Amino acid sequence: MTGEPVPADGYEGEVSVAADGLPLRTASAALAARFDPLAGSVVWSGRVDTQLPPRTAFEITTLHGTGRAEATETDAWGNTRLTGVGRPPFPVELLDG
Repeated sequence: MTGEPVPADGYEGEVSVAADGLPLRTASAALAARFDPLAGSVVWSGRVDTQLPPRTAFEITTLHGTGRAEATETDAWGNTRLTGVGRPPFPVELLDG
């Protein structure tokens, strides 16, 4: 797998996607994290260029780690939009700084 972190709190590159009952797959992803003052924590979201049904829980792995995510919708280009749960699978300045 290859992938380069993008500015401070994001990631763009190759990931592995693992969901129960589905084969492990490799995809390209664009992910970003930010501090949400209402939630009181860092939240992350993004998209992967593979199709997963909405509300599918899955693990997404980068060179930096693994995180849990949930598919939220399929965009007009067939990508799966996602919301991250817990620590993101890429460096985040607010958490690692």
